[in-house]
Amino acid sequence: MIGSTKKSMKPETSSDNAVNRIAKGTTFEGVLRSENNVRIDGTFEGELVTKGRLVIGNSGRIKGTVSCAHCETEGEMEGNILVQELFVLKSSAKVHGDIQYGQLSVENGAQATGNLHLTSKVKDIKDAGRDKNTAGAKTQQTAAV
Repeated sequence: MIGSTKKSMKPETSSDNAVNRIAKGTTFEGVLRSENNVRIDGTFEGELVTKGRLVIGNSGRIKGTVSCAHCETEGEMEGNILVQELFVLKSSAKVHGDIQYGQLSVENGAQATGNLHLTSKVKDIKDAGRDKNTAGAKTQQTAAV
């Protein structure tokens, strides 16, 4: 009814809990940009940018460039990886490449090889994309925990 103050009976949808998924058995090549969370259980190759949380399941594989706020991986990642806050490597994780993170959590059995850079500030992370000589603490290491 026109001018009615009654609310619709439809529930409001919220993108706060939305998750974009690439399921097991699916391969995606290209660029994926999202404001929401992303879960990879299949294979992704290319550029992945999300302002939300990235989860890579046990069967998930990523090769390329990744930029996200938080990341938790049980699968494999290879390439340039930028995690602004917490990067969690579960025991089955295998990560290789140029890795920048705000905080790092590594479970026993996880493997991380390449350049690992602890960046203490968001500014450091943003500058790192433009200039490889960031002011953050840098550590090059090969680790198998």
